[in-house]
Amino acid sequence: MRNFAVNLRTLLLALVLAIAVWISAVTAADPDEVHAPITVPVEVIGMDNSLVMTNEVPETIEVTLRAPQSVWEQLTAQEKSVRAFLDLSGLGAGEHMVEIKVQVAVRPTQTVLANPTTATVILEPFATEALPLNLSLSGQPATGYRAADPVT
Repeated sequence: MRNFAVNLRTLLLALVLAIAVWISAVTAADPDEVHAPITVPVEVIGMDNSLVMTNEVPETIEVTLRAPQSVWEQLTAQEKSVRAFLDLSGLGAGEHMVEIKVQVAVRPTQTVLANPTTATVILEPFATEALPLNLSLSGQPATGYRAADPVT
């Protein structure tokens, strides 16, 4: 039984060392890189049709990503591989602080920095009202001109 315990410890140590060597080899073959910030347009999704946004939200954000070298090649090859959006689902009228979410289509990636990370959104009920339109002409046309029948 004692011999089994010694072998079990050796087996576990060998397993840990093997995993460490494997991680080191994978990282050396395809190292992680952090590139300059990418400018990404911000999309607004999930807004209730009965509400209207009355303030300006950021049109773009800057995102800095960390990814292996092979993933960067895929990120630059694909259009819209990085997406930023404001999800307004379930929000009612009023002022809300909403997180700008970043979604990357290619894995593995890590978002190092996003600027800005939140946006203030003011939502108000959408209202319509029908108003009467009355055409009112005043004055006379200049000499040499004549007024035609008005059209609305």
